Amino acid sequence: MPRIPVPAGIMTKIFILDDNALPQLPGVLNELWPGRTPWIVADGNTWRVAGEKVFNILTEAGLTPAESLILPAVPKPHPDYELACKMAEMIQENFVPVAVGSGVINDLVKTAAGIKNVGYCCVPTAPSVDGYTSKGSAMSVYGSKKTVPCPAPMAVVADKEVLFTAPAEMAAAGYADLAAKIVAGADWIIADILKQDPIVPATWDVVQKDLHAWLADANDLMAVFMGLAATGYAMQMHHDSRPASGSEHLFSHVWEMEGLLFNGEEVSHGFKVSVGTVVTLKLMQYFLDLDVEKAKELAAAPQTWEERDQEVNELLKLECYGDAPAAFAKEKFLAPADALKRREAIYAVWTELQEKVKAQLGNQQALVDSLKKANCPIQPEEIGLGREQFIHGIFTAQLIRKRYNILELLFDTGLLKTAVETMF
Repeated sequence: MPRIPVPAGIMTKIFILDDNALPQLPGVLNELWPGRTPWIVADGNTWRVAGEKVFNILTEAGLTPAESLILPAVPKPHPDYELACKMAEMIQENFVPVAVGSGVINDLVKTAAGIKNVGYCCVPTAPSVDGYTSKGSAMSVYGSKKTVPCPAPMAVVADKEVLFTAPAEMAAAGYADLAAKIVAGADWIIADILKQDPIVPATWDVVQKDLHAWLADANDLMAVFMGLAATGYAMQMHHDSRPASGSEHLFSHVWEMEGLLFNGEEVSHGFKVSVGTVVTLKLMQYFLDLDVEKAKELAAAPQTWEERDQEVNELLKLECYGDAPAAFAKEKFLAPADALKRREAIYAVWTELQEKVKAQLGNQQALVDSLKKANCPIQPEEIGLGREQFIHGIFTAQLIRKRYNILELLFDTGLLKTAVETMF
């Protein structure tokens, strides 16, 4: 099977998705990194399903891999920046890192390669995330969930036999991550109309043009993985995760920083995003149901900084979020007079916002039903969230980024608390 074309001008040069892709790996490494020594990174599970085979294939091809780094399968590796720094120290001058695994392994290797300023190759083992082909990695940096700048893989070699026989819940997580692009697109529309973050048509189209086709059948893993890969390309092109990430990912980040567990197991990124997508839909529906006069009537008075600071401190009292959220809250704060000006600017385009958000979301119930049919969680309790933690997470998510979205819109119009009380 010929290589699948990738957009021009991005870091990823080779993308192979084939029934027999792993044996093509030596040729890819020789083409992009001639003379370099492969260094395989996996965990106990991904070594078993693909890593050992990759090692043997490279050895038989005469590439002689260095001693592999095999992280424990239990407990599962975490996307921890300090671990990535230790891995970077292991990358010798002649190494080419080869990440064999799913999202966490890829993010760790990507970050380590970025620290060391070397290219790397990705061998994905499950259709579970969009981060395989993205630039930057979602890491825990001294307690805060951050996107760490680092290079995308120069090559992705995905073997269908490995990829599509992964556990069913990993495929469901990938479907949820892809479905989230619908609400992420609505968030970007809001930011665009309010002149906070303009839509770039080229990157918008890479994600949104074929999105519904990719999502048509959760069992069509080829289509889902192609959609996830395309989303990563868009993030490379945009030099930012905006094309792929909205409010739904902020909820996921909050719950991850809080160490959310369900039945003693860490909840996957995709499953947290799935619940976050449904939360975002409900908040957007609240906005869509309000006419502008009713919005003005329900709006809470703008806060003073003293009031806001007290509220922020209460939201962050668990002290598991790092220093960034408090700093972002202060940066985003508008004095009452400026807050009222912001509201007037929003009221002026209220109808346009509603029309374009509604058009982007389409049939919301159909989206929820598709998640449910794909065995993705849609209720907080399905991922171990009690009511108090769930509600707290909605307000805390508004703090952890500066990116404009439905949370910011509702906060700026003094409607966020009322929306949460009404919808949840």
